[in-house]
Amino acid sequence: MASAFFLGYLLLGIPAGWMSDKWGGVKFLAIGVTLWSVFTILTPLAWSFASMLVIRFLLGVGEAVNFPSHTSVVSRWSPMHMRGRWQGLNMSGMAVGVMITAPITTWLTTKFHWHVSFYLFGILGIIWAIIWLKVATDNPKDHPFISSVEIAEMEKVTAVTETTAIKVPWSKIFRVKEVWGITLIYFFQNYNWYLYLTWLPAYFMQARGFTMLKVGIYGALPWLGAFIAMNLAGVFSDHLAKRYTLSQARRIPIYISFLGTAIFMALGAYTPNEWAALAYITLSVTCLGINFTMFWTLPIDIGPKSAGTLSGIMNTSGTLAGIIAPALTGFLIVSLGSWQYVLFIGAALALMGAILTRFMVSAKQVLD
Repeated sequence: MASAFFLGYLLLGIPAGWMSDKWGGVKFLAIGVTLWSVFTILTPLAWSFASMLVIRFLLGVGEAVNFPSHTSVVSRWSPMHMRGRWQGLNMSGMAVGVMITAPITTWLTTKFHWHVSFYLFGILGIIWAIIWLKVATDNPKDHPFISSVEIAEMEKVTAVTETTAIKVPWSKIFRVKEVWGITLIYFFQNYNWYLYLTWLPAYFMQARGFTMLKVGIYGALPWLGAFIAMNLAGVFSDHLAKRYTLSQARRIPIYISFLGTAIFMALGAYTPNEWAALAYITLSVTCLGINFTMFWTLPIDIGPKSAGTLSGIMNTSGTLAGIIAPALTGFLIVSLGSWQYVLFIGAALALMGAILTRFMVSAKQVLD
């Protein structure tokens, strides 16, 4: 059932990015949110296993539009010297969502029924999509509240404020080292993200003896750390770009992210104290958050007009990590009976990501 979601997510990732670049990310983001909201509402109404598979698949199709469309919109709206902070703010919403949804869902389930949370979040998504279509524009010049000063600032440093049809250079994209670099290394990033996203509550309860109540109280701390890190990373990277090359300004936070993730994962595996483990895992997820800002800014750096397509390609490998990480984690826990191996593998992959970053990550604009 979980695989059905990821199959839909995987299949539409690249097409969603391409369509966002070609026709504008605003409308495709609204379509995606509406689609996944409708199938969120339909989830409790599934009448068989087969119907649930179809609903989960189409939910994944809708959600696949999300990040590539976001990135396409940001590429048209953000001046070069502010790309990092805008993508940091954009990505940090993901951490907030994880942080607040669990307690809301738990409360709705205990107070009313588990169906209610699906109906509520689905309705909120549809309302959001309607408002988004009313207030958002692909071209900054078309927005009713933007000033001439802001338009002039963007036009000085970027040429993507025009929304003429973009022809994606497919024959060139897959020959570019930078595209392969972010696609490969994003796998290592997302492996640990999905590991934490799917197994963190179980880790705290099974390996560290936390009660469900403690997980509800303290389980939000890692995601709060990621939210803060995503925003600070963007500001930090944009500041570094004033003193170093843009590639160095993106790589330095990535080094910090991968190395911090690896170190704190290893410490979390070794410590016998449950509160120290909570602190180490919180710091690990915090460091992991830094990379989301960097990786989702790099497609805009590499090809501003093809940012949606490039981010869709990158996110495809991240989705594969999302399929592998939860399954492999479950297998290791059942077969080996220890969480240490799980955390050590994650730390090793983070170290590998840091090493490959030196040779395969660049923010040079090599497309468009």
